Amino acid sequence: MIDRSGIVVSRSFEEAYQERDTAASILAGLTPPSAPPGATGVPGGTSVKGKYLSVHASASDAVAAPGHRMSLMLDITPGKNIHVYAPGQAGYIPIALKLEATPDVRSGASRYPPPRDFVFAPLKETVKVFDKPFRLTQEITLALTPALRERATAKETLTIKGTLDYQACDDKVCFRPDSVPLVWSIALTSIEK
Repeated sequence: MIDRSGIVVSRSFEEAYQERDTAASILAGLTPPSAPPGATGVPGGTSVKGKYLSVHASASDAVAAPGHRMSLMLDITPGKNIHVYAPGQAGYIPIALKLEATPDVRSGASRYPPPRDFVFAPLKETVKVFDKPFRLTQEITLALTPALRERATAKETLTIKGTLDYQACDDKVCFRPDSVPLVWSIALTSIEK
């Protein structure tokens, strides 16, 4: 990727030609975590209200083929005076996306923005949290199985289900852990030769 002044800002290399990042997924990776929903150029998505936070779920691609590597994105907005815990924070339940296991999709890395330090004065502890709107990005790869290729030839829709698990707290109380159910629908297409 080259910026407007002609400087290379990122590169993408593929280990296997059969599985490739989509152009939209590469662009989604360059979109700042604070960008508003839809900033990746892909319209749509769904918004879900959970306890203590809201989530806008979208995908880098509305249409994909077997072997495509793409991004599922969650734009998460904690409620007023609410924080959720960052991955790796001991002693609390960190926020995490868990996708339902399916032979059609392989999960890759999850990306989070840097968390901030929150000092909880009553316990004299410092924890890593998200307390402002942020984006969680989950990389996935569509399988190259014969079954998914048949579905792609038939132009079927692939449904991906998951949950966003988290524990929310304010500056005085930690609430019970909660989960938000999430669904993505991807129109399948076959790869043109």
